[in-house]
Amino acid sequence: MGNRRLRKMGRKVAISFLIGSLATFLAPSVRAEKPEHLQRIKQTRNCFKCNLKKANLANISLKGAFLRETNLQEANLEGADLRFAVLRKVNLKKANLKNADLTGAILRDVNLDDAILTGATLPPRYQRRSKSDSKVRVPELIIDILKQQRR
Repeated sequence: MGNRRLRKMGRKVAISFLIGSLATFLAPSVRAEKPEHLQRIKQTRNCFKCNLKKANLANISLKGAFLRETNLQEANLEGADLRFAVLRKVNLKKANLKNADLTGAILRDVNLDDAILTGATLPPRYQRRSKSDSKVRVPELIIDILKQQRR
């Protein structure tokens, strides 16, 4: 009788695991960005207080874009063209900016904590001597800028 009970429990556990796995696999992917904000930035290149968290904006052209108080946390901006863009109070925490071009961009009150900047072209005041780091934190950038200004 003990073996029979164990087999029943084993089947229940296996069925529960299978149902849980299928539910996870078939569930729609979690998206944080608002579709209307994503459409707006693609059409107008302007976004005020937009939520684009975790948005996929890889290889997008946002040349001369105006982004203010926009949340781009964990967004994929790999290869994005952000030349001469104005980014004010933008959250780029953990964003992927790999190979993005920010030449001439204006960055004010931008959160770059743990952003991936490998191969990114940054405005002169944000460039670092060491290109070996793939992650750059804003406090380190500020320290570097202050050191350069003292020279």
